[in-house]
Amino acid sequence: MEEKYVKTAQEILACMGGKNNIASAAHCATRLRLVLKDESLIDRDALENIELVKGNFNNGGQFQIILGTGIVNNVYAEFIKMADISEMTKEELKKQAANKMNPLQKLLKTLADVFVPILPALVASGLLMGINNILTAQGMFVEGKSLVEAFPKIKDFAEMVNLFSNAGFTFLPVLIGFSAAKIFGGTPILGAVIGAIMIHPDLMNGYGYGQALLDGTVPYWNIFGLSVAKVGYQGTVLPVIASAFCLSFVEKKLRKIVPAMLDNIVTPLLSVLIAGAMTFLFIGPVMRGVGDAMTNAVMWLFFDLGSVGGLIYGVTYPLLVITGMHHSLVTAETQILANIGTLGGSPTFAVVAAANCAQGAAALAVMFRMKNDPKMKSLASASGISSMLGITEPAIFGVNLKLRYPFYGALIGGGIGAAYATLVKVLSVSQGPCGVIGVICIRPDCMLQFMVSMAIAIVSAFAATMMLGGVFGNKEKTAAKSSEDKTAGAQKNAKDIHAETGNNNKEETGDNKEETVIFVPIQGNVILRENIPDETFASGVLGDGAGIEPETGEVSAPFDGEISSIAETRHAIGITGPDGMELLIHVGVDTVKMNGDGFTVLVSEGDKVRAGQKLMTFDISKIKAAGYSTTSAVLLTNSDEYQSCHVVKTGKAEQMEKLITVKR
Repeated sequence: MEEKYVKTAQEILACMGGKNNIASAAHCATRLRLVLKDESLIDRDALENIELVKGNFNNGGQFQIILGTGIVNNVYAEFIKMADISEMTKEELKKQAANKMNPLQKLLKTLADVFVPILPALVASGLLMGINNILTAQGMFVEGKSLVEAFPKIKDFAEMVNLFSNAGFTFLPVLIGFSAAKIFGGTPILGAVIGAIMIHPDLMNGYGYGQALLDGTVPYWNIFGLSVAKVGYQGTVLPVIASAFCLSFVEKKLRKIVPAMLDNIVTPLLSVLIAGAMTFLFIGPVMRGVGDAMTNAVMWLFFDLGSVGGLIYGVTYPLLVITGMHHSLVTAETQILANIGTLGGSPTFAVVAAANCAQGAAALAVMFRMKNDPKMKSLASASGISSMLGITEPAIFGVNLKLRYPFYGALIGGGIGAAYATLVKVLSVSQGPCGVIGVICIRPDCMLQFMVSMAIAIVSAFAATMMLGGVFGNKEKTAAKSSEDKTAGAQKNAKDIHAETGNNNKEETGDNKEETVIFVPIQGNVILRENIPDETFASGVLGDGAGIEPETGEVSAPFDGEISSIAETRHAIGITGPDGMELLIHVGVDTVKMNGDGFTVLVSEGDKVRAGQKLMTFDISKIKAAGYSTTSAVLLTNSDEYQSCHVVKTGKAEQMEKLITVKR
């Protein structure tokens, strides 16, 4: 084992508070994942100065350290020896991490897990609603008229867009039922059936339930002497989740006691019957009340406390992002939007957008301050723009938390922008990207004030970060010096490696410097690294490169080299190539959770491979069916050792076309 991996493992263990503080450890293709007994013992400053460590964050009870492919497996092997713990799978680690959580954390994590898979449907519906807003808003483009009124020929198109935009929310209980049953260990399609039962057209529409109660016109079933309200659950969230939990609980119990020959008939029948009955008798009415109370609490925060409530929400939101619990807020947002007719819109969207834009502005302030650290300057610029578009993790974890003061500056700016947005009552009519482009999700009469709120958040965060940077200047210089030391060490290592390599995949350039070529490993549509739908990849913290939206499920070697690592779940391969290049090919986003299903690796670690040789096959349809993006990352994980890493091909590309040129 190379000395650097041993040294890195020792340093990480020391930063974690020693082996007595390690509960368990596992790793994926790029990250060391730890469950710690006491996270207050972590020395983050020392951890960030370890040469091979590219970043860290805490999510779902796991402390994750980004190392990169070809490194993480070697460091992990040494780490578990030093920590005196046994090897553990990621699923086992997740269970242990969940056991560390208190009941509230477990509840929030469950809500997040339910909503994350259906977020693409909500975002698509939200953006379509935004387009519908533009088409139907009075006076936005034509005085006194909407676009539909000014141009009657687009009326049918506008109606079609409106239908498309409503579908996701109209049938939301079906989507939630499917996702929740999957999370709770039941059969997802039965969860969808429960969701469909709860919005069946024979039931009284849930949106009219409140008025029907006042009028005394609520219809009832008489079930063995019990009066059961014959009312649907349109526009609700918590009742569906609770019913899916009941269904999954009953189903799992029945699977244990029903004979195998009757299982496929009896278990689904009784599961749906029992869960459905419990839904209308007890679960639905109780959880409807809880959901209404939660919605009322959010509305009180914004409409009664006003700007103070917005300030509190705006400052709290980034803190929830750090823990990964921010996804659970979708529950309240969805409930509010489902009742948009009565509430007029949701006040939370603008507040979250202000918080996100503030994180981006703080990162951009770092870009201006860190003139002597090209790597941090580059990361700050890319992640700052990403935050403005609604994806904050690269800025928060890669820049702002690392330097501390930009995060504080972002909290100040986000709080001020959120307070203003709440003061002037900026309301959204749909979900969407919580950044400046989210303006299309805002109610037309609030759009101008939304942009003013974003401007206030951006300017306030930028100014606060610049001022705080002057106060914490010494720490900033220390970080820059550390980065310079790392760069110098990397350049020395690069020279040593270069002296030992041949000239495969090399081309002469006009300035007589050699370029090494990385060819397209997967046929499909090549996109820029920044557009990969994964914050870690997009931010460049794991190295520069490109993304590919695959058309065929086949991975070929992009150059002559050696297989340096293969993910345990077969979704990622590391290859060491000419001129010391260390390349990661990561198929899909979050596909580690598929546990290898749909992936077949055709090589072994240590194998010598030739450019164009088939390395792996994967099932695109299985990845999509599991709810994950197929967009694959092709990243040069040691790109900071090179003068340039230039993507020369975007758009549709065939295997073995020139993709990236690399120059020392």
